[in-house]
Amino acid sequence: MFTVIDGIPTFQYTLAQWKKIATHYGGLAGLTIVGLLLAAILPCVGLFFCCCRCAGHCGARSQPFDKKHDHCRKVMLSMVLIAVATIILFGVVCAFVTNEYMQDGTKELPNNVKVSLKDVKLYLNNTKEEIYNILKTNFDELEINLNNILQASGRIITEQLAEYSHAVSLTNLSDIVAGLESIKEDLKIMHTITRDLRTNASQLDIVVRGVKNNLLHTLAACKTQNCKQVLHDYKVNQMSVQVDFDKLPNVTSALHNITMLMKGNIVSEVSQGKESFLKIQKDIQHAVNQTIPVVSASIRRIGVFCSSLATNMTMLIDRINVEIDRSVKNVDFARTHIDQYSPYRYYVGLGISGILLTVLMCLTFGLFCGICGKRPDGYGDDCCNKGSGARFLMMAVWIIFLLTSVLMVITVVHMVIGVLVQRAVCEPLKNPYDNRMFALVDEIVQINKTLYPQNPNDVNMSYIVRNCHLNETLYKVLKLENIYNVNSLREYAGRYDINNTIQQLRRKISLSPDVVILTDSAKSKLNDLAQSGLSDIKFYQYVEILADNITNINLEHLSKQLLEVSAELPTGQDEIRVSLEKNALDLVYYHDQLVRPMAMLSEQLVTKAVTLEEKIKFNHSSMAEAIHHLVDEVTKAQQFLNKDGPEYVQQLATKFGNAFLRQVDDFLERVIIYALSNVGRCGPVSNAYNATLVAGCNKILDPFNGFWVSVGWCLVLFIPTIVLCVKLSALYQKSDPYPGPLVEAVHDKKYVSHSRDPYAKYESYDGPAGGYNERERVPEAHQSTSHYHHYSRYSDVAPNSNPTWRSHEHTAPSKTEPHNKVFSISVETQ
Repeated sequence: MFTVIDGIPTFQYTLAQWKKIATHYGGLAGLTIVGLLLAAILPCVGLFFCCCRCAGHCGARSQPFDKKHDHCRKVMLSMVLIAVATIILFGVVCAFVTNEYMQDGTKELPNNVKVSLKDVKLYLNNTKEEIYNILKTNFDELEINLNNILQASGRIITEQLAEYSHAVSLTNLSDIVAGLESIKEDLKIMHTITRDLRTNASQLDIVVRGVKNNLLHTLAACKTQNCKQVLHDYKVNQMSVQVDFDKLPNVTSALHNITMLMKGNIVSEVSQGKESFLKIQKDIQHAVNQTIPVVSASIRRIGVFCSSLATNMTMLIDRINVEIDRSVKNVDFARTHIDQYSPYRYYVGLGISGILLTVLMCLTFGLFCGICGKRPDGYGDDCCNKGSGARFLMMAVWIIFLLTSVLMVITVVHMVIGVLVQRAVCEPLKNPYDNRMFALVDEIVQINKTLYPQNPNDVNMSYIVRNCHLNETLYKVLKLENIYNVNSLREYAGRYDINNTIQQLRRKISLSPDVVILTDSAKSKLNDLAQSGLSDIKFYQYVEILADNITNINLEHLSKQLLEVSAELPTGQDEIRVSLEKNALDLVYYHDQLVRPMAMLSEQLVTKAVTLEEKIKFNHSSMAEAIHHLVDEVTKAQQFLNKDGPEYVQQLATKFGNAFLRQVDDFLERVIIYALSNVGRCGPVSNAYNATLVAGCNKILDPFNGFWVSVGWCLVLFIPTIVLCVKLSALYQKSDPYPGPLVEAVHDKKYVSHSRDPYAKYESYDGPAGGYNERERVPEAHQSTSHYHHYSRYSDVAPNSNPTWRSHEHTAPSKTEPHNKVFSISVETQ
């Protein structure tokens, strides 16, 4: 098998392996030997054929007229040659097409390889970025988050303690007390608005009564229908203020009680309880701050290790990128040579295809002239008669004899190269599993030394290709566990002493006993707040009472109607007109100055009432219930903190430490999972590898193999083509059709004697130009052959007893007549 000695591949095969090679490549060797033998024999055959033609044989000379079955022979042989030419046409077209495809693939190969290398480099750079992000950037974010948690550890534990012990109710009590100032201001505003509304309502009631009495007197004095209509429609006699503002709730007592509580420092006393609880948070945070630097240093050591791990992996990828850059330069160098020399191969292929096309064109023209052309008659022949067809066919034969040997050698070389490259390069590259040629590549290309110069391992090209086809991660493909085993990240806690530092953190978190978060004085004042009467205010009455219009008649609309009525009064009622106009103006004034401001104050009062009602409930039915409930919750929380608080704080410290460690564990577990399953899946490398195979094997080697198969196909068909062309050429050269069996027999006999007698050309002369009337000599028995008379120069010229005939038997041809002029000569019967 192949082995590599000092970097040079050498053959070291055993006898059994040689037998396998013979079995594997036996067919190729057999075809090579046959092709070379054919290339060697064909020139000898051509020389022999040429000599044979020169001697007048092998179709060089033939009878001038057809034999009995020559027409059938021509038809059959032409059909066979047409079929063969059609098959050759397929081969010629394939030769041209594959040669063109091969040239295109060769030109595109450097670009395709370069694109694949750039894709691989892009994949490696993206993988580098992924490694850097997960090991460096993400851990830096985790470190910042962990340090923030350490800094907020006291607050986190205190919040959990407050939630569990219900001490969070103290915050709600503080919010209630802190909102007393706002509640007091709202009550003041409501009290002021209520007072103003009552005052304005009294004033409005007085003026409305005066306008009503005046209008009743004036409208009664007016006798028009409009006056009566206004009096009826607006029910002036019922006009009054319909809202009873005296029924609005009185907030004076509640306002007074809240004011007194605030003067009694209820806010500060409740806030002191909240400060006492927050002191727990400060104490815990102060104790934790002593351990934070130790924990942070342990976390930083993990970050430094992850950063160094990322650096080592990226350096490995950088080494691969350097090799890729070197390969790109080699591709550019190869492109120069391909651009320089590939046209020569292309033109050689084009020349070979052109030779095949020339032969095909000779066959085509030969068949066309032979089938469609006229018979040759010696003078005035058409350029495309059957004789031209015969010459075209023989031209094809001579081209075949002259060039087939060279083409056969070139085809054999192409075949050997194509098959060897297919089996030795493309097939192993397409199927790298358990392949000897790929094993040789692994021995030549020591990629493990490139990746791990100080610690070589079993990483090789076939291993990389197989795993990339499976879309494995870069960690598995390059066996990065040789640099660092990511599974050992799970042991970080012991390696970096994280557990001990977290235990120290837990011990620092504790709770002092005798916690007071709500004094008895604060409880008493909160109870007074609950009994302040604020919860007794019926806020819904503001909505119900102020929902109606202030007056039962719209004063503005009534004013407009009065003005319209006064304008329509007849002359003579000036006093009524003036009275109506004065009352209308008064109504407009009262509406703008009293009704409209009172409506706005009513809306404001309703809004304040609804808002304040929701504000003092604190998610309960009333403020009193909320305060009593919260005071009970805070009292229970204080008892819990003094009794079970220290133990629970230790439990919270343990949970906090475990949650802290869990974040680090989750991150490192994520690193392990991503390294083994996600980061750097090398499917893109597999795609680039397959694209390179397509560019090399499918776009170059496949057309290359198709080219030699097409040429070989044609060369093999040239052998029967020679025979068919020689046969058809001899048949196409005959100038006359079949004359009949008797004349043919005589002519055959004379043709044999003429071929032996050097003076036979004189005996074959048919007679002088001024011959006799041969029709007188035609016997009655042969009258049926008269339709052959214009071809009678090939008729039987046997002598008879007529002395006149004998005197002209050896007479030279006339100089004034062409030698091949047709005469009608018959044999006279006795």
